[in-house]
Amino acid sequence: MSAILESKPQSATAAPRSLTEAFYTICPVLSASNVAVELGWLDEEFRRVGAKATYLRSLPENAGWLPHYTHALHPLFRDGGSIPTIQVKADLEDTTLIGLTWAQSGGQILVRADSGIRRVADLKGRRIGLFKSLNKGKIDFHRATAERGIELALQINGLKRGDVQIVDLEDADSPAILKQASKPAEIWSQLRDERRGFNGAGKDVLAVREGRIDAFYSNHGRSETLVQSGEFTVIEDLGLHPDWTLQVANGPYTNAVSTQLAKQNPEVVIAFLRASIRAGRWINANRAAAVDIFRRVTFYDQPAVIARAIADADFVPNLSAKNLAATAIEKDFLRSHGYVKRDFDVNQWAAPQFLEEAHRSLGTL
Repeated sequence: MSAILESKPQSATAAPRSLTEAFYTICPVLSASNVAVELGWLDEEFRRVGAKATYLRSLPENAGWLPHYTHALHPLFRDGGSIPTIQVKADLEDTTLIGLTWAQSGGQILVRADSGIRRVADLKGRRIGLFKSLNKGKIDFHRATAERGIELALQINGLKRGDVQIVDLEDADSPAILKQASKPAEIWSQLRDERRGFNGAGKDVLAVREGRIDAFYSNHGRSETLVQSGEFTVIEDLGLHPDWTLQVANGPYTNAVSTQLAKQNPEVVIAFLRASIRAGRWINANRAAAVDIFRRVTFYDQPAVIARAIADADFVPNLSAKNLAATAIEKDFLRSHGYVKRDFDVNQWAAPQFLEEAHRSLGTL
């Protein structure tokens, strides 16, 4: 194998030791790669091709936090929310899209249950909270996700953005100082405070309680916990509409890899995808058992909520026409709202040959 190939200088402690060692990072989302890591299949598939998978957050002094969003260490696989991955391709690094997973359900608009607000139309002239990160080092994916969801909810209910008051909910969005971790589950187990925020103590929830806003956007997993508290209710659910484009929310989950690695060591890319395909097939056939794993590697903490979230999703990564179109929708929104600067063709970004070879080598079920 050749020596380390880097697109820009890296510190000696940060760069992988050889081209057969690659970093990986996965968001705390419902994706097959998270399960592949927990079942040991990612390490197994890398060993088959003489490679090593190194978790990005195993680097000391929190060095892997920012590259999770910027893809600034090489070579790197990133799987998870599409918004940072799209920005990286548009403005930051040369990456190749190797897989997509549709596991989104749009989002919801929530209000206090005792507010008397029953429809989005009732929000005319009222205040909707919108997260705003003060961290300029990474894309504000929380805000982008919520902003699109809010605009869609207003649109399908006959309102425009100017009909409501958007209230910025500023957050330092600083990285938590965490211990090094050998795999994703070890990171998320440390984030108890963030998990509590995900499930009920976020700035949007506090702003509603304090009367500073009347409504906010939330994803389904978090919404269910909030509704169960009896304090909040849902007045719009984008996932209930037949229009699938309303369900694009920081997704589909994107699996992208440093292009230099894809070109020079395609067997390593195929190994990553083999592990994800195996895990995706396993999830599809063993959804009850998958619930426990997803509870370890995501912010979802209620098994029943996870079971409902994964009931109908296909977890085998693909590059289907619908998933590519959904990614293009997300990309176009990010450009139109100033989150990314440069445009690109999603279909040209995708490289289906790696998935095709991974499927061929595993056999198609």
